[in-house]
Amino acid sequence: MVMASTLSHLNFDTINDLARNDLVAGLLKFKYHKEHLCLSCEQGKSKRASHPPNPVPNSRQRLHLLHMDLCGPMRIASINGKR
Repeated sequence: MVMASTLSHLNFDTINDLARNDLVAGLLKFKYHKEHLCLSCEQGKSKRASHPPNPVPNSRQRLHLLHMDLCGPMRIASINGKR
């Protein structure tokens, strides 16, 4: 739709108001619908698919999921003197 780029890609309600009230010279007087989208408007209104949720491990058993420190004890003491 050439008129969408001329009117800075306004929404259809505003374009219909402009056409109905004869506020824009050269704007054809008919009802503009969403089927008349230009490529830029179509891409701007499109939605991206969301990322699939990552499965969270459901560990209800004892010791099924362990978190451990694999790099200690350290050779250099920390500020508190801990290794």
